[in-house]
Amino acid sequence: MTGSVLWIRHGTSLDGILRPTAHARPDTPLTLRGAIQIAATARDLRDRGIRPIMVMTSPHPRARASAAILADLLGTPLARPDPLYAEWRAPDCVLGKGPDDYPTEYQAWRAARRRDPDSALPGGESLTAFRRRAAAASLAHEQATDGGTTLIVSHRLLIGAVAAISAGISHAGDVFQAARAFPLCPAKVWFLPPVTQRAEPPRSKQ
Repeated sequence: MTGSVLWIRHGTSLDGILRPTAHARPDTPLTLRGAIQIAATARDLRDRGIRPIMVMTSPHPRARASAAILADLLGTPLARPDPLYAEWRAPDCVLGKGPDDYPTEYQAWRAARRRDPDSALPGGESLTAFRRRAAAASLAHEQATDGGTTLIVSHRLLIGAVAAISAGISHAGDVFQAARAFPLCPAKVWFLPPVTQRAEPPRSKQ
């Protein structure tokens, strides 16, 4: 029997306050605001009678701290952080930088990345690799549940990519574009639709 999965975006991080338009640095911490947001989400889940069997999490500090709060307030076991649920790895040259500060090499790569989804800059993750990881994440959480509810604390782009794939989007560039447009505020929850309700991938024309 497969259980349900709730994906939760981490609470507001320091970069989310100081650099809201920038690519967040992997080590940016959870803020007090973010901790309060996550605690409110935990109380809401508890008030709705949701008792998770496990909290899984990305290894980034902002996600790990959020997951620890959820596990503590819900009395739920906390799994070892899993890089499968990490955020998309932006290239080193843009970490902590917003659009006005993007270097020329990143702007050029960004303009061509949909045409060449296998490409990547130093320290960064290609769109193909990101799509592959999101697909694995969408399968791994199903295998991890057994009749109960599992919480997965992750990031907007990764959750958005999982949502895109579950809706039948397959091209790496399209998955990434959908993930970029995915609306999920800090500490908010996204429900993965049951398998029977997911869209079938579009069939190729003969």
